[in-house]
Amino acid sequence: MKKSLLLIAVLYAFVPLFSQSNPKRELRGAWIATVSRIDWPSTNNTEVQKNDLINILDELDEAGINAVFFQVRPECDALYYSEIEPWSYWLTGSQGSAPNPYYDPLEFVTEEAHKRGMEIHAWCNPYRVKVSTSSYTFSPDHVINQHPDWILYVGDDTVLDPGLPEVREYVSHVFSDIARRYDVDGLHIDDYFYPWAGISNEDQLTFQTYPRGFNNISNWRRDNVNLLIEMIQDSLVAIDENIKWGVSPFGIWKSGTPPGIIGTSAWGHPLYCDAVTWLNQEWIDYLAPQLYWEFGGPQDYGLLAPWWASVMNGRHLYPGQAVYRIQQHNWPSTEIINQILLNRDTEEIKGSIFFSTQSILGNFKGITDSLKNNYYKTKALVPAMEFKDNIIPNSPANFVYERAPGKGIAALQWDTPAPAADGDTSRFYVVYRSDQYFVDPSDIDDPQKILDVINEKGFNPPVPEQGPSSYYYVATTLDRNYNESEMSSVATVNLPGVPQLAYPEDNAQNQRDTTMIGWYFPEQAGRYRVQIAQDQAFTNIVLEDNEVYDTTYAVTGIAGQENYYWRVESSNAAGTGSFSDAREFSTGFPLNPAPIYPPQETTDIELDPLFKWSSVPGAHGYRLQIAESLSILPETIIFDSLGFTDTTWLSFQLNPLAFYSWRVTAYNEYGQSIWSDIYKFMTVNQTGVEVVDEDIPKEYALSQNYPNPFNPSTRINFAIPKAGHVSLKVYDLLGREVAVLADEELRPGNYTVELNGSRLSSGVYFYVLRAANKVKTNKMILLK
Repeated sequence: MKKSLLLIAVLYAFVPLFSQSNPKRELRGAWIATVSRIDWPSTNNTEVQKNDLINILDELDEAGINAVFFQVRPECDALYYSEIEPWSYWLTGSQGSAPNPYYDPLEFVTEEAHKRGMEIHAWCNPYRVKVSTSSYTFSPDHVINQHPDWILYVGDDTVLDPGLPEVREYVSHVFSDIARRYDVDGLHIDDYFYPWAGISNEDQLTFQTYPRGFNNISNWRRDNVNLLIEMIQDSLVAIDENIKWGVSPFGIWKSGTPPGIIGTSAWGHPLYCDAVTWLNQEWIDYLAPQLYWEFGGPQDYGLLAPWWASVMNGRHLYPGQAVYRIQQHNWPSTEIINQILLNRDTEEIKGSIFFSTQSILGNFKGITDSLKNNYYKTKALVPAMEFKDNIIPNSPANFVYERAPGKGIAALQWDTPAPAADGDTSRFYVVYRSDQYFVDPSDIDDPQKILDVINEKGFNPPVPEQGPSSYYYVATTLDRNYNESEMSSVATVNLPGVPQLAYPEDNAQNQRDTTMIGWYFPEQAGRYRVQIAQDQAFTNIVLEDNEVYDTTYAVTGIAGQENYYWRVESSNAAGTGSFSDAREFSTGFPLNPAPIYPPQETTDIELDPLFKWSSVPGAHGYRLQIAESLSILPETIIFDSLGFTDTTWLSFQLNPLAFYSWRVTAYNEYGQSIWSDIYKFMTVNQTGVEVVDEDIPKEYALSQNYPNPFNPSTRINFAIPKAGHVSLKVYDLLGREVAVLADEELRPGNYTVELNGSRLSSGVYFYVLRAANKVKTNKMILLK
């Protein structure tokens, strides 16, 4: 210990703390809680779940987090594929139902975390069968149905009986199954051992059946938990010596330890959790006691954190920190910062884990900004566990910055290192950057030089915001235990050359709607910026893309019959070079037409409107899209057709009181114009039905249309004796509906409606009246 517990408590409670230099090695963790959907998921939808996980990991990475603890077993269930336990209710809304479309969340989050250089720990609850507030139906495969004799009911808690040997075998088997099938870095359990409700005699029969020589039930319960911890440790070591195994117990071991601490004892009732024995017996690799308290008071962080550090027996300590209390208990954000600084000032503390992820994403009182901009500003590597493995891996070989094979950019590249003496291969690579040539391997001890931690061989460094025209890069290898190799050779990156334009040639005419532009690779170019403008001075830029990673680019979305100027700029890991000379081209596809009718944002459009748009020079035809919604999306489009040589089209029957959107484009041999503006309108509330006589008829009647045969219009009379919904529709000889003449509520009376057949082909048609339980049909003939 660096300081006495009392001195630390006084110092951190009353003395303002200031930023220390950030360490290179520090676990910066966050729990992602899935029970009750605390952090994730927000929905049953697979794609939303995936996108949310990606966004969560991106935001945690940006905040400096390098390890995630992902809850995969909240209630003897699984947020991963398991043949032992059913799919979790919290994942799909139905316990036992797999995601649809299918995916495996643990596999997905493991892959995504490793892409970002993050550790991933599968977080399980060892005994909990159900949350007290859960009211869903259990799957037949759930342990509560498969083994009801294993279940203890203690108050509102439902748990597995820790005293049963078969329960310990079962839980250990679940852990082993995850370790065998998933590329996780660790397995992790939380503080739910014996139930918080407080067990009394619910396990008395189990104690009598399996006493194992114990006379005291409290000691026996503690030993039940110890047996499980040891069993999981033995199983995991047999599967993979590199996998980490840790627990986050309640933060007070015993009330009164250390002196001044008062509160629930994890060691005794109700939890029976003896973390000190686990440390002394070396049954765990790390401990994350939940120290969810402030400095000062009867549960003093300033006393508890150093005390836990004093009993770690060489194992790693990552205190759990209550970021959620910034909001829920109105803590100042400096409380968490001061705890981080105490952790860093205590040699045996190797980092911390935040509860929970939503608190980090919420940036309560600016805590996340403080991490990003100061305390986690530099990246940190997870501390290596020397008691597991201290053999360093081999360095990346043939480390260079040159053009990537098959691509139009340069990047840092290297060969996969050979396995180390213990057979370990690379897990991650660390890329370092400096503005001075590396002359001393100790330079990689500076975390400010860490550019990124990645899991692939090959890296395109970001463009520096400012600095010299040359930068120097090296890389190291990290194995599964985060042992770091010696540094690679040095790769020097200078400013890139100026791109030389290749095609199209200057003043090229009649370019297509997708115009391909290209240029030659300039030495050491890592990416490009393409600019398209309507003037030579590039003051009126119509298209700009700063993230181009090849020497070709497809220009789309520009107007037809226009002149444009284009140029390219290259940049790389040393900075940004100069723009190329500019070239000019003109487009040959048409200008976009303008919608005319139905007009924009009108609310009284007839149900069979005549769509009309402007004519544009050089167009060979037009394409029209109509959607029944206020936006044009693939799922809302009801009409999409090209081949119009005229600028009008008589619509089919639209629905009354419905919203529609439409747009039009023109095309010729050089391609399609950009789409017109989208026009929106609403239809009227009737189908053209007219009241002829309001005298109430005695029966339903449908008259023969007149004239018949007809061209192009005819009128149909019908009678309705009772109020109700009336449908009058026209069908062709194949039974296909071709027109809706009425489909609405009508009062009793005699009615007439007109059919315009100008868009129909000559032939025989049937018109059908449906009202109440009556159906009447007549035939008519259209002759053109």
